[in-house]
Amino acid sequence: MSLAKSWIGLASVGACMAAAAPALALGAEAAATPSKPNTYRPLILDQTAAPVKKAAHPLILSRPASPDVFGTVALNAGVTFYDARFRRVAATDARDPLVQQLAAGAASLDPVGKLRLIQQEINRRVHWAHDLENMGVADFWANAGETLRRGTGDSEDIAIAKMQVLKAAGFNPKDLYISIGRHSTRGAHILLLARTASGWFALDDRDGVQTPAQNTRFTPIMTLGQGMSWIHGRRVGTRVASANSGAKSKAK
Repeated sequence: MSLAKSWIGLASVGACMAAAAPALALGAEAAATPSKPNTYRPLILDQTAAPVKKAAHPLILSRPASPDVFGTVALNAGVTFYDARFRRVAATDARDPLVQQLAAGAASLDPVGKLRLIQQEINRRVHWAHDLENMGVADFWANAGETLRRGTGDSEDIAIAKMQVLKAAGFNPKDLYISIGRHSTRGAHILLLARTASGWFALDDRDGVQTPAQNTRFTPIMTLGQGMSWIHGRRVGTRVASANSGAKSKAK
């Protein structure tokens, strides 16, 4: 009886091995067969090619021009207190209906024509009001759509609205800057700077479009642009001194 069971067990094992043999054979053949030449393409490095230089600013595809305006020298400020605010407001409202409506009327104009029309329309629609009245807080940078719908805002809100409408009208984002500084009669102040082939222009919340030379009451302290920030100074001999060392850190 035990001999019969042994024979039955051996037969079962043999049957299993026979059934598995084709698969084992194919696997062994695949493992043993070398890759064909046409399926193996080694990476060939050109030893004579010039080495790739590491970019100084790898995340900035097109760096904005340095805003050396209002008789100042602009120096790279690195990371600043206002960077996060600028990124937030600069990345919103591209498809806001009010932004698109204003942009449509300026889309076919030349860059300076865009500036003049947007300056006139937003100064007419948005009236100056403190953040405490608008938002219930001392300092808040509102999105362009919020400011246009509310019809009120302080100097940075109005500058942001103009920046976003100009971008929607086809203005290059790297040619638009938010400049924080001081006004000789109004104190801490913010305005929009725009760079064109005809030069730089300042868009204030009360005056018309002016060149920096015409806007003699504003002194920039810090300017924010696409991916960069600058601190302003004035050249004194071989040194660059602060444009306004007595200015406060917050601007309105």
